[in-house]
Amino acid sequence: MRLIGYNVSGGLDAASAGRVLAANAPDVVCLTEIPPAGRLRALARVAGMDIVARAGRRGTGTAILATESVLVRATTLVPLTTPRDVPSRQAAHAIVHLGGLGLSITAVQFGLRPEVRRTNLQELLAYLDTIEQPSVISGDLNESVRSPVAAGLAARFQDAHAVAGSGAGLTYPTSDPSTRQDFVFVDPSLTVRHAEVLTEPPVPIASHHRPVLVDIAGPDEAAEGEA
Repeated sequence: MRLIGYNVSGGLDAASAGRVLAANAPDVVCLTEIPPAGRLRALARVAGMDIVARAGRRGTGTAILATESVLVRATTLVPLTTPRDVPSRQAAHAIVHLGGLGLSITAVQFGLRPEVRRTNLQELLAYLDTIEQPSVISGDLNESVRSPVAAGLAARFQDAHAVAGSGAGLTYPTSDPSTRQDFVFVDPSLTVRHAEVLTEPPVPIASHHRPVLVDIAGPDEAAEGEA
């Protein structure tokens, strides 16, 4: 399965973001900072994908897109606790099947306050503990690789870039990236075959963030590849 995680900056250039996706042919896309409904539909249409889950509000919302080849078994919204003076957030979650592989997919963006991020991490992990399928979590953590939320996720899941990426994997800001704050975490039972940060046009004009592409194999696929 090919997955792309992408903060689309509230739809800075939704059509260009759609072209980025179409050029890289993902099976599933996890979006953060989604645009208003009309522009989100336009982005999905350009990408040749369907919107299968959507959560939260414009600018802080999340969404999951999938191709027709992906069977979506269930979707849900995962509320994340936030103080009154902080924008509310929800993670989008879907159970999908592709080629016999069943996965739990989560698109999430953590907020700007460290203490809120830590609380939301525990809430998300508690929710995922109720899911039987192996998890793939894609999101903008709003913190770097050495920070608490990234470390907490890396303690339970594979950091796709650390496993199969090259270089620093910087994702933000697009024009001159200085930090890696967009991540894909993958269940240890799965194999991360490839990970990269996309940079080719129209990435520079599509969003303030660079997208992360990850190719994932299930246990059976990985065994076939090693045979």
